[in-house]
Amino acid sequence: MNKAIFSVNLNSDQVLMYYKGQKKSVRVHTQDGMSMSLPFEILLEHVTRSGIYGTFEISYGNDGKLQQLRRLS
Repeated sequence: MNKAIFSVNLNSDQVLMYYKGQKKSVRVHTQDGMSMSLPFEILLEHVTRSGIYGTFEISYGNDGKLQQLRRLS
């Protein structure tokens, strides 16, 4: 299993673009310098009135499929 840690900082206006269907994925940069494109729906449970803010750890298989997303802070 592969793991990566990244931060997300999306304000409420940016999150609204995803709900309206104007965007479907979120581009993040991991702490080790990789760039990842994540489907917005995996972040839905972390949406607040102010947006999505925090540091997350993603676990994924060798095939690139999501295993787990965990909020660290």
